[in-house]
Amino acid sequence: MGPGEGAAATGLPRARRLCAWALDFAVVVAVAVLLGTFTFHRISAEVTDVTSLAGTSAWEVITSKGDLAGAGRDVGESLWRDAVSAVQQAFAALVVFTFAYHFISLAVMARTPGQALTGLCVVRRAGGGRPGKGRGAVRAGVITLIDVGWYALACCLLVEGAIVLSVVCWIVAVAFFALDAVLAPVGSRRSLADRLAGVTVTGAWRVRAALARIGGRERGGLVG
Repeated sequence: MGPGEGAAATGLPRARRLCAWALDFAVVVAVAVLLGTFTFHRISAEVTDVTSLAGTSAWEVITSKGDLAGAGRDVGESLWRDAVSAVQQAFAALVVFTFAYHFISLAVMARTPGQALTGLCVVRRAGGGRPGKGRGAVRAGVITLIDVGWYALACCLLVEGAIVLSVVCWIVAVAFFALDAVLAPVGSRRSLADRLAGVTVTGAWRVRAALARIGGRERGGLVG
């Protein structure tokens, strides 16, 4: 979810929502750095593996029938395809991690670690209560798309050489992020992910107070 993480309670400080988003996004960034480092070393190992490269080149030369330029080109294209594949796999892993991070957090705790640290939680818009796996999956999917999905697709297209499509994806990514930021502070103060999933972000103390009132009414009914 973007920095405008929504909440229905107008008294909920915006700074807490921003802090929750920053904490969660920092985890995603840390994983992105680890994946980037691993991918860099993976590509470097393929390029600098002199023994393997020399062996492949020698075989290409032997079977080239004198077309040495073609043999070298084939080796280069093979290395390029491997590098592109490694980059795309890293971006795919980042997208999967981001979705799993948000979905599992909502399914288990009804809030992300960042929201837990800032005293927030996610509840159903109608009636309150835990969002459930369906709503959690929708919310996690939209957050993933806005935070990393479109950018990952744009980068994958760029390394493939599809520059125009990559630029289009970047524009769409910025548009989604801007829409999320605009929706969060207006009306019910819910982000795009919250609206599409039918949930809202509120203070954890509000949820505990509501549960306490419900428990009190039930005990009162039994006594009566």
